[in-house]
Amino acid sequence: MLTTDRFFHGHDKQTAFFEGWYHKHQIGEEVYAFIPGLSIQEDGTKEVFIQVINHEGAHYFSFPETDFQVSEEERKVTIGDNIFSEAGIQVSLKNNDLQVQGAVKYNDHKPIQRTRYAPSIMGPFSYLSFMECYHGVLSMSHTLEGTLYWNEEPIDFTNGIGYLEKDWGTSFPAAYIWVQCNSFDAPDVRFFFSAADIPFAGFAFLGTICVLQVGSQEYRFATYHGAKIHDVKRTEDRLVIHLKQKQWLLTIEVLTKEGHSLLAPSIGQMNRIIRESASTEIALTLLENGQEILRQTGTSAGFEEVANLRGFHY
Repeated sequence: MLTTDRFFHGHDKQTAFFEGWYHKHQIGEEVYAFIPGLSIQEDGTKEVFIQVINHEGAHYFSFPETDFQVSEEERKVTIGDNIFSEAGIQVSLKNNDLQVQGAVKYNDHKPIQRTRYAPSIMGPFSYLSFMECYHGVLSMSHTLEGTLYWNEEPIDFTNGIGYLEKDWGTSFPAAYIWVQCNSFDAPDVRFFFSAADIPFAGFAFLGTICVLQVGSQEYRFATYHGAKIHDVKRTEDRLVIHLKQKQWLLTIEVLTKEGHSLLAPSIGQMNRIIRESASTEIALTLLENGQEILRQTGTSAGFEEVANLRGFHY
């Protein structure tokens, strides 16, 4: 089956392009995420980078263009001495504030369901060539094995949980919400949600993609399946989202902790500052025909909120 979130899209790109991968590693309540990527400005200037984020802050590492290499057969990107793939990571990073070295292997991946209609989380939109930003969920959850030395302190990731996604295109959306969590009360619940303003053929619409996995059961909420956001409200320190699709109503409640600064692409240039909370709390409630079929609270959730979604003020 064609998978439109194939490994790398930048081989023939010369201007206004970015591609990046989000590797999340969680052990207990601690979260460590690495974002390797490539951006190409309108004038053709290329920037190779690795961003690192955890509870304490975020760090940006720049590399020469020649340090970026991809291997399609191994589904691997190499940046200098750093290797990122669906099989794991190997890192060697150092600046004035942070030194990280070590390797972590990934096993027992939990992928999303794919069909010809929805070969990726983008559904049929993934077949289009003019979207501003494409998204791919490569692993909703996987087990971890290995050790990282964080400023020379060892972090053993044995029995940890991982998550892997990617983005590519020209720019991040002007307004969006992103939530991800795979640490819930129940041991086999995994969750991803994103809603964004989507430019499309001269106009724009509010699009949403969401996956809730409970064991082997997958609930997919998406614009291409008829999903609509009914409301977005802020109550004290929480953001509450109601998402409706056919007989299901999903309520997402996020503790909106202040995040750390990351750089995001705008017309291929990494010059836009967004804020991400690497670890916050969420609560999910799923109703089917008005009957509650799931209620879960999660920790160590990732959260980003940029501007107000189209049609809502909160």
